[in-house]
Amino acid sequence: MTYELIISIVVLVLLAAIGAILVVRGLRGGWIKALMSTGNIVLSAFLACFIARDFTTIARDYVYPVFIGITNLFGLSLEQSLADFEEIIALMPLLIGMLAAPALFLVFFNIFRAIFGFVLSFFLKPSRKVKGENGEKVKIKRHIPVWSRVVGAVIGAVNAVLLLTVLTLPFGGYAFLVRHVSDAYFENLNTPEYTREGETPHEIVYFAVQDYVHPITDNWFIKAGYNTVGRPAFTHMTETVYKDTEFGLESEAIAATGLFGKVVDFTSSDFSKMDEQGVQDLHGIVDTLDDSVVIPEIMASLISGMCDNWASGETLLGMEKPALGELLDPSVDVLLGLLATTEGKTLVEDLNTLLDVMDLLVRHEIFENLGDSDKLMDILSQNPQLISELQATFEKNEHLAPMSAEIKRLCVRAVTQTLDMENTELTGKLTDSINSYKDQPEKLSQELGVIVQDYLDEQGVAATVGTELTDEMAAAIGKEFEGRDDVSEEEVIDFVLNYASTQLPEGSVDIDPDDIVLPE
Repeated sequence: MTYELIISIVVLVLLAAIGAILVVRGLRGGWIKALMSTGNIVLSAFLACFIARDFTTIARDYVYPVFIGITNLFGLSLEQSLADFEEIIALMPLLIGMLAAPALFLVFFNIFRAIFGFVLSFFLKPSRKVKGENGEKVKIKRHIPVWSRVVGAVIGAVNAVLLLTVLTLPFGGYAFLVRHVSDAYFENLNTPEYTREGETPHEIVYFAVQDYVHPITDNWFIKAGYNTVGRPAFTHMTETVYKDTEFGLESEAIAATGLFGKVVDFTSSDFSKMDEQGVQDLHGIVDTLDDSVVIPEIMASLISGMCDNWASGETLLGMEKPALGELLDPSVDVLLGLLATTEGKTLVEDLNTLLDVMDLLVRHEIFENLGDSDKLMDILSQNPQLISELQATFEKNEHLAPMSAEIKRLCVRAVTQTLDMENTELTGKLTDSINSYKDQPEKLSQELGVIVQDYLDEQGVAATVGTELTDEMAAAIGKEFEGRDDVSEEEVIDFVLNYASTQLPEGSVDIDPDDIVLPE
């Protein structure tokens, strides 16, 4: 006997049993009592639906602690593990409440139905007492015409359908939720056809849903009930409000699985092999975030917590901060400081900005040449507009705008890393120029440009040092040696080496809060 046949038999048996009971009640009680029963079912379901939706408060106060207690029994200290993610902690009670609401709907429905049924029984007594000839009380049964009994039986049959529809509403709602989520997930995977002989997790889940969920959602009664009253009711019960924005369980679940499916299908995790198509695929992943209310909040919390830990020199869930070398590490620190303040409302824009930057780096072959200062200088020489394009990309985003200045500092570090501070001729020229023009930034910038360019030409590095880079170097030198009469060659060497390795003075990696702008 197939699972689909079992579901059909169960539904038919329930429908026949409930139908027989309510039809008999209709025959005995007449059309008025049967219609009262209809009103009881409809009103109880209506009230239960609205009260179940407000279950999030109860979930937060009662069900959520029980859930946390159960997870602790299995050694999963969720609150401790997620202590750095305030948004996730705040959302968990809401999500649990949304999941539990349909099941609790049945509890509320039966409570209301029992209360209303008890009240109605006083108005629809099958008999009444009158005084007889001798003064004693005599019961007189209420007369019910045949036509009323027949109509009552018909209404009883309708009530049976209504009652079973209400009773199967949560069951069907959960089944359709799983099916819709599964469809959304697998539709986003570019995978070959699955086979029942396969043992991959995807194949196991795929056929489990087909074998055990599809028979439920394909059942004629459950499907008809869900498409008429089930889906609106289930959707209403599984909606809630977070930060003044309403969202629903099904839409969020579909968005989440669609996003997860795209992420799983995105196999290029090696940035050195990133290409333009890979960047476009990532843009497609980010675009799906706009379909969700909750996911951006959760992702922002994850990214913020992760970057905050990394910026503080700590690990997060065992993950270390990525090390990209002394050229890029200072820029990574600045970026982490900014992303540590990201929020749900800025996340999509922040991610798209980073992908736009990544697109520029891919098109100019930066990724495949990370760590090679000479090659990077060649690229900058051949693409002098790259620096300004990168800066302009960051400046379009108020939140990440401070990265514009860091891009210039990054390029200056690439220049200074090519300089040999053991070359006494070079260090002597730099020292003389600094002592002569440290109070004249424009002149010093010109002198630095000539010295550095001559050195690069001698080394066979085909690079052109732009004035925007030497201006940056001149400004840093003026700030470092302000008010000094003479600067020693050793001090110049130390300054250049420090500039090339970290650029920012010690302790200044943290972002100034005044530089961070979040949109209203």
